[in-house]
Amino acid sequence: MATTSAPLNTKLSQPDAPDVRRDERARSAGTGLAGWLLIVLVFVFSVEFACRVEDWVMYRMPILSRYRSLDDLVVRDAMGMHGRPNARFEKWVMNDLGMRGPPTTKTPAPGTVRVITVGASETFGLRESPNREYPRQLEDSLNAQVSRVSCSRPEIRRFEVLNAAFAGMGLPTIEQDVRNRLAPLGAKIVVIYPSPASYLDEQAPAAARPDSSGQAEQAMPLRRALYPRALSRMREQLKQALPEVIKTPLRARQTRAMVAAHPPGWRFESVPSDRLAQYDADLRRLIGTIRRVGATPVLVTHANEFVGRPSADAPMLIAWEKFYPRATGRTIIAVDSVARALTIAAGADSGVVTVDAARTLAGQPLSAFADFVHFTDLGASVMAGVVRDGVVGAVCSAVESAAPADRGGAR
Repeated sequence: MATTSAPLNTKLSQPDAPDVRRDERARSAGTGLAGWLLIVLVFVFSVEFACRVEDWVMYRMPILSRYRSLDDLVVRDAMGMHGRPNARFEKWVMNDLGMRGPPTTKTPAPGTVRVITVGASETFGLRESPNREYPRQLEDSLNAQVSRVSCSRPEIRRFEVLNAAFAGMGLPTIEQDVRNRLAPLGAKIVVIYPSPASYLDEQAPAAARPDSSGQAEQAMPLRRALYPRALSRMREQLKQALPEVIKTPLRARQTRAMVAAHPPGWRFESVPSDRLAQYDADLRRLIGTIRRVGATPVLVTHANEFVGRPSADAPMLIAWEKFYPRATGRTIIAVDSVARALTIAAGADSGVVTVDAARTLAGQPLSAFADFVHFTDLGASVMAGVVRDGVVGAVCSAVESAAPADRGGAR
């Protein structure tokens, strides 16, 4: 009897064949899912790591950088709005003074004429290759001419150009920056390249509200370094891959939606005289502030892709409208034109050297512009050349006006 019960017990303890197959399928499915999850994780990590390595190779941007976008390179503190010192994102590198460009000192070296450029994104540089924005090319151009400047004194051995501009800086904020932050830097010349279209925003430009909380000096948290760069990279690549026949209608629809969300009459169908009057007043106030801090201003008229062309590039004009939906494209162009005349008049009234970059760039090929107002490397080179002549003229005027006083002191 004992010999017959053992097989019976063994048989009863064994699971049914269907249960075995079901368990095997479950284990197989679990293993497969885990494998696919591992593959996805490895792929995501590889893409993210590749993006970070590419940023390091191309721009020397740290692998664990805490800066996510261009907006992270601006700071608002007790002095107002300006670039964040020692910050970098992709090709945009800020020095210890919070300006785009190489490291420098708070005061210029002996024999150095310091030039500061102020403005918005056109001056800061968006579309150019690294170190090819117009202030960098201006420094190279000035130093190539320094030995041939007839009015130069022997002690003038070098020009240094500091780029104090930043995207979105309007004239009131620039005036605030000159008064609070740039005054002690010993600039001989301050080049003003204003952006008139900013006066077509929802609200006219106003000085940045100072922030005395001390938050600007606080280090960014480490968790920001874990932000996935691959997402923004893919989003940018997708935007660039879209053909204009798709992007242009999308931009036009966004602008129409913005206009429809406001009451009738909200949009500027013609040049708003009150906004241009404010532009004129803000520009003249900035000229006065620059002189009060001991520097000589140089004015530059604003250039755009449409001036001097037989016909407007319709897709590009729609793209410009998207940035300033409160105005029609034709109004934006007209405002730039009226602002040019106001800039020239302000320069004449104030005895300031004025460079008509708008007219010079109008004679250049469209390849000088990367979009409606921002320069390519070519456009930045042309801009640097024309501004160089204005800076040299301003320096010569300053030297000639100082000469009689120097001779009088010598006697």
